[in-house]
Amino acid sequence: MVSRRTIGLDASMVSELRSIALRRGMNLVSYLRRLVSEAIELERRGYYAPRALSEKRVEYLLSSFNFVYVPMELINSSLSDEAMKNAREFGTRLGMTLRELGVNAYELVEFLGTSSGILIYEGDKVVVTPASGGKGLIAELVKGLALGSGLECNEGRGVFVIKVPEEVVKRASRALEEGLASRRGRRSK
Repeated sequence: MVSRRTIGLDASMVSELRSIALRRGMNLVSYLRRLVSEAIELERRGYYAPRALSEKRVEYLLSSFNFVYVPMELINSSLSDEAMKNAREFGTRLGMTLRELGVNAYELVEFLGTSSGILIYEGDKVVVTPASGGKGLIAELVKGLALGSGLECNEGRGVFVIKVPEEVVKRASRALEEGLASRRGRRSK
């Protein structure tokens, strides 16, 4: 016996989902089942599914700038000062382009920094850790990206700090509050 649940979605969202499903050669129900089953599989593996989709969107955007995955072991362990300078300059140009396109560059900063292990989160700011070699190259790229996109940054005495945009802090606080509220709701039942 199949148990059914109703999930509330805005009519505009349903219309867009239906169009997407049709373009993929599927009906809406089949598309949603596939989407939800993939999300469940990610969650079973310990990965937050909405974050995976967000990161994939960032990946897609980066691919238009000719980014590719490269194992850290393949990047030379000692890179020249010129390579570091070029990485920061490229990041700055990339940040300026993203700002011009209206893209949230902080998502890219977070994606690149987190995936390469060069960010330390501290309240409403992130610190780009000192790094050398391939990680240093990515650190310089992230710094340039933050600067070029107009994120509030502070650099001094070997420390580079990026202020987390206010909307990101608010979104995280809201999610935390909603999570706590839903937990309290479950306890009272």
